Amino acid sequence: MKKIGLWIYDAYQYVFDSTKNPIRHIPDPTSRMFIMTILAFMWSGVFAVYLGSILYFGVSVAAHIILILMFFFTVAIFYDAEKNKSSWLLRLRSEQAKEAASQRHG
Repeated sequence: MKKIGLWIYDAYQYVFDSTKNPIRHIPDPTSRMFIMTILAFMWSGVFAVYLGSILYFGVSVAAHIILILMFFFTVAIFYDAEKNKSSWLLRLRSEQAKEAASQRHG
């Protein structure tokens, strides 16, 4: 379960952390947040069109909000563990590094 949480944390950082995602090149953090918000609404609209009804727009927005809240909750736990140098997170990161190294070497 912790590995899934770690995957969510890493995925969150790539997608939502404006210092790591492609939007990092925009110098103003307020503009980055605005663009990320617009992107979320655009994706909600795309899903509604794809499903064939504008009624799905509200459902899609709600689903995005729930998903984002779940990501933030998971990230908060891992961020706090990282800040406090929790032993379980250090052990998990060490295991992840060993697995990555073994995959690189065959």
